[in-house]
Amino acid sequence: MAALSLGAAAPALAAEPVFPLGGPSALVLQPYPDTGASKERSLRYELAHVGPGDSFPGEFTVTVDLTKVAGVASVRLDPAKPRPNCTTSATAIVCKQQGLSVGSDGTGGTGNSFDLLVSAAKDAKNGASGEIAVTGRVAGAGVTPVTTKLTVGGPDLHLGELKPKGEVTAGEQQDLPLAFANRGTLPARSVALELDTSAGLEPAETYDNCRRQDHGGMGATTVCLVEGEFLPGESYRLAPDSPLHLKTTERAYQDRLRYGVVPDPAPVKDAPEGKPATGKKLKLVKASAAVPVTESDLDERDAQRARDTDLNPRDNERAFEFTAKGARADFEAVTASPSGKVGDTVVAELGFRNKGPAVISHLRSGESVARTDIVMPAGVQVTDVPRNCRAVSADGSDRTEQLGAPRYFCDGGVFADVPGAYTGRFSMKIEKAVADAKGSVTVGEPVAGGTKALAFDPVGGNSKAVFVVEVKSGTSPSPSGSASASPSPSASASPSASVSPSASASATGGTGGTGGNLASTGSSVGPIALGALGAVAVGGALYVGVRRRSGGHA
Repeated sequence: MAALSLGAAAPALAAEPVFPLGGPSALVLQPYPDTGASKERSLRYELAHVGPGDSFPGEFTVTVDLTKVAGVASVRLDPAKPRPNCTTSATAIVCKQQGLSVGSDGTGGTGNSFDLLVSAAKDAKNGASGEIAVTGRVAGAGVTPVTTKLTVGGPDLHLGELKPKGEVTAGEQQDLPLAFANRGTLPARSVALELDTSAGLEPAETYDNCRRQDHGGMGATTVCLVEGEFLPGESYRLAPDSPLHLKTTERAYQDRLRYGVVPDPAPVKDAPEGKPATGKKLKLVKASAAVPVTESDLDERDAQRARDTDLNPRDNERAFEFTAKGARADFEAVTASPSGKVGDTVVAELGFRNKGPAVISHLRSGESVARTDIVMPAGVQVTDVPRNCRAVSADGSDRTEQLGAPRYFCDGGVFADVPGAYTGRFSMKIEKAVADAKGSVTVGEPVAGGTKALAFDPVGGNSKAVFVVEVKSGTSPSPSGSASASPSPSASASPSASVSPSASASATGGTGGTGGNLASTGSSVGPIALGALGAVAVGGALYVGVRRRSGGHA
């Protein structure tokens, strides 16, 4: 029998988009007090937009099922963050939303957030638990549900204060005698000890149940998972055979250690496996003396790592700042040598690079690490400058008109990584050929009218460099809007480098540029405050990597 040909196969139907509902997997609640009202905790669920475009037009119905928390917890919509089209009953909260989009709603979330207030029910016993199930429906798409386990009572881990030496030198080590107490109503079944270290600091020891994640020039997060039973009313410290020490490296300048303890950390999917076993584990033992109660030095808004599994996350973490004596970093001027004919517009990347060894950070003060003083060669007219640069007159005095200036001061930002190059793109129209016309780039400390030598820079000879714009013979038939630049190798980005928009481009000193940014072409991370590194997500991911390889208890 002859085969029947059906021609081209019919196109496959496009898969429906699936929008995930985000929310915590667990939340602990303060037990109902003997007097007064129960303390409420905030609980946020959020629909995340995924896929192409920035919106989805369908009508979403989100249902918060309360049937499994009856008698355990009281749940209500947060009146401070009202949402239209919501109905509440004893068993559910149902909200409708027209469309799903990307963007902020001005409350710390997006227009797709659903904010609840949760507290322990009056007669709920310590340790009682239940679940909130949140589901969503929308025509033409799917919604991934989320479940939150609510527990009345829980651990309240109070972290002991460390008092290391604040003035350090490269190569030295200091003891980190981490200790904590459980002042809650329930034990913790595991704890994650977390260390956030900026670029000039690092833990000296490595353990099988610890994982490290680098954050480029900003430093690293190390998370150590210790399993066991950490009882209410008891204090715990590092075991004698598993100490921790903090090492100061040659990259140190102004650094910060942020340390914390998280009870029963929630695992995160798709976490890295980590490095092979070393044969040693970090362990905890009961402390002979109780950990003293002292106030944490962190703002409550920053103390969020243990917010879902600790009754009072305010006292789970602390921070300490260090200054490195004798820190040195070589800031080198970066120039370019564009070329073109009269009438052409050429481009040059001008700025500086940090050749190290120290990573220079002014995150504490918010001041710029350096200023780049750029003098333009005669015969060119500046047509575009980076946003962080401002025009000045030849003598360094202020100037109103930002384009066409003979000189520019550029803000270097608050962070300079190693080996980061922080350059900005200048566009210049070649108006005429001028014999021996030279410009210059100088990097230094900002002063009135220019710069002075940087106190931390031991190599002054390369802080200033000359650059020229080569004028080829002949003229262009008409003004050319296309760039004809040929930057020198010192100004070109490394193929593996990633631009860090916040490394310098986020500086607010620039006033007149119509485009361009002073960008880091060698640094993978910009000057983000250490507390904003996403430690909750990082800690969870590292936690899973540790969990997969660790066994046993404290």
